[in-house]
Amino acid sequence: MLLSRRGLGLSASLLAAPSIVRAQSGAIRLVVGFPAGGGVDSIARPVAARWQERLGQPVVIDNRPGNNGNIAMDFVAKGVADGTQLFQGNVGNLAMTHALFPNLPFDTGRDFRGVGQLTLGPLVFAVPADSPIRSMQDLVAAAKARPGALNFGSGGSGGVPHLAFEVWKRSAGVDIVHVPYRGSAPALQDLLGGRIQLMVDGYSLMRGAHEGGRVRVIGITSADRHPQLPDVPTVKESGLDWVFTSWQAIVCPAATPAAVRQRLEDQLARTFRESDLPTVLTGLGTFPRFAPGAEVDRLIREDRALWTSVVREANISAD
Repeated sequence: MLLSRRGLGLSASLLAAPSIVRAQSGAIRLVVGFPAGGGVDSIARPVAARWQERLGQPVVIDNRPGNNGNIAMDFVAKGVADGTQLFQGNVGNLAMTHALFPNLPFDTGRDFRGVGQLTLGPLVFAVPADSPIRSMQDLVAAAKARPGALNFGSGGSGGVPHLAFEVWKRSAGVDIVHVPYRGSAPALQDLLGGRIQLMVDGYSLMRGAHEGGRVRVIGITSADRHPQLPDVPTVKESGLDWVFTSWQAIVCPAATPAAVRQRLEDQLARTFRESDLPTVLTGLGTFPRFAPGAEVDRLIREDRALWTSVVREANISAD
């Protein structure tokens, strides 16, 4: 790779800052605001495994679940800002949360800076394998026949699946009761046990159960079918003109030195170019998409405004 003048300047700044040199050699803690096995966690693990090879230092997953990721975000926002403590979250954590929790002790626009976007992914609608619901049309018909009788589980109030589902059910004109859990993995266990009738989440969470024949995926929220699920129709194909995609990204505390942020971003971009990470992420049912930190900052800013408006207009509550 050619060493540009920008790269020379970056090298000089790194050599001049002992704290940056220390950050380069220590382990990186990648904090996830959900339990192990959830949708964000399942993306974070292959990212960490391949990113650390390019960085030359360990990247360790630190699961800190609770309050839709707000506990983890508060921890990172107030933590060390030397590049060794990062947060991986989704549009719900980074752009929706302030619309639902107005008195948070941190601000995603003020207290974080983007390192890189990882995915642009749809959600899937899934029911137990023995459910009589076999399609999105069946789901709508069953919900309209018995308003309030069906329930839907999510990884927590105010998360991406919750808000996306609230918008969908209003568009579909159905009444389905929301059951929040402390993470998507425990919700999935209750779906498999027949204690809830429906989940909407990333396919990475559902993949094992789907391939094992324990759940049936009846719809996907992207504009087009996913290559891993060619037989699963989109929600739009099922008759409702509705599309939803989430995104995941890594951010760092806003006070992290620019040179450190740039190194993390550059090596993450290199991981997408030089490893099998895009193939792995596609296999998890998402669409891999790397974008630089500045694009993440823009996404947070614009999606915060969008979802604040949606939450207010639809009168959606985190409770």
